[in-house]
Amino acid sequence: MHSMTGYGRGTANRGGMSLTAEVKTVNHRYLDVSVRLPKALMPLEVALRKQLTECFSRGRVELTISQDLSGAQATMVRANLPLAADYAKVAAQVAEAAGTKGKIKLSDLLALPEVLSLMPLDIEAQALLALAQEATGLACEAAQADRQREGAQLRGFFQERLDLMDQALLDLQQVATQQPAQARERLDKRLASMPDLQMDPARLAQEIALFADRCDISEEISRLTAHCKQLRQMLTRTDALGREMDFLAQEMNREANTICSKSASLAVTRLGLALKGEADKIREQIQNVE
Repeated sequence: MHSMTGYGRGTANRGGMSLTAEVKTVNHRYLDVSVRLPKALMPLEVALRKQLTECFSRGRVELTISQDLSGAQATMVRANLPLAADYAKVAAQVAEAAGTKGKIKLSDLLALPEVLSLMPLDIEAQALLALAQEATGLACEAAQADRQREGAQLRGFFQERLDLMDQALLDLQQVATQQPAQARERLDKRLASMPDLQMDPARLAQEIALFADRCDISEEISRLTAHCKQLRQMLTRTDALGREMDFLAQEMNREANTICSKSASLAVTRLGLALKGEADKIREQIQNVE
């Protein structure tokens, strides 16, 4: 079992150039990939996006790559003149709006993001892609290990909830056999409070039997027990099972609701609410399962 929350970092070096990839993942209903690259690496986005989709099957995945060319033997400095002009223009507008004097210093302007960039002269596109994929692969491995660690914690949480549900179901089985008799007793008392009501004895007996049958929760207990057993079996799997678990949790919640609606005693109501509470906790945390 894997969580959808994780973080990984990887660095690859070649020819004096260093690329650092960071992968952050959070829960999401489907697979949603976001890639943030320096301008010089933009042509690699499609290939890196494909690499991420092969590594992850569900969740929001964000890849950020930064580059360090300080160790490159031969580099070329490029200036983004339109961007620098925009920075200077906006700085002047801010100064005017604030009622202050002064212009942006050249040193400050050159230090702003993307104004200056270093480009290696001797690194080919294919080598650059291999370097980016290496860094991304290391980051993905670290993120997957992080997701696996959190998945183990989620597994422990689900097992604790299932233990509580199993105990509640055992207690419920002991009081469930009294449900029909308690329902019939309640109906008899209600009818006794209405002495003027005239009913055919045979019809009355039939209605009492139907009312008692509607309070029978043995089938709900059986189905909920089976759902708990199935969920325990799913916890041993290593594939992506979040959607399957979510559907099963919905069924567990539905059975708990039915038990509460059929309750004819305070004991059954309390146990039914306890089951519903644990099922709700399980379903909430399942949203983090891949």
